[in-house]
Amino acid sequence: MNGPVRVAVDASRCQAYGLCVAVHPDVFDVPAGSPTAVVLRDVVGAGDLDDVEQAVRACPAQALSLHPAGER
Repeated sequence: MNGPVRVAVDASRCQAYGLCVAVHPDVFDVPAGSPTAVVLRDVVGAGDLDDVEQAVRACPAQALSLHPAGER
């Protein structure tokens, strides 16, 4: 993807494994007691894209997705 992207977590799939947090803790978090990961910055730029894409690939539940920032 080129340009800013929107990061989304599908709460119905997320199992709070935390691999996304391990890859990019500035974008993802699993708060204590939370059943799902949360996105701390829902729009990321080119500087974070490689790590965010790695987090998406690493998610065993396939609960993370990326979309162009202007798309809903």
